[in-house]
Amino acid sequence: MERYRPTAVALQCGADSLAGDRLGCFNLSLKGHAMCVDFVKSFGLPTLVMGGGGYTIRNVARCWCYETARLLDTEISDQLPYNDYLEYYAPDYRLHIEPSNMENQNSQDVLDKNLCVCLCALPSLICSHHAFVS
Repeated sequence: MERYRPTAVALQCGADSLAGDRLGCFNLSLKGHAMCVDFVKSFGLPTLVMGGGGYTIRNVARCWCYETARLLDTEISDQLPYNDYLEYYAPDYRLHIEPSNMENQNSQDVLDKNLCVCLCALPSLICSHHAFVS
């Protein structure tokens, strides 16, 4: 954020990174996923938050519900209220999902290299952004 200094943010919150997703191979909890929303929100910029991927629909609904509550600074219960679709959330009928014991295979070296690639790409994005705005 310091280097690019946007005036607004479009945040796509795909839920395919959640634990238990049918196609994703990540292992985030709802709280871990929402930490990204909290981080972006902390900059105080106008932010458009959009849903996205996710192939275990009950977890997608959980994710968007929880992140909407976080955006609104509202606490919500982990116990799901009775509704017409409650059976989809069996057997625990809870909002939060538990991550599995999947091993994190992201080494610090790989993370550092990816960060470097992203930071090295920013100058060209800034130049193209100014050319587009001008």
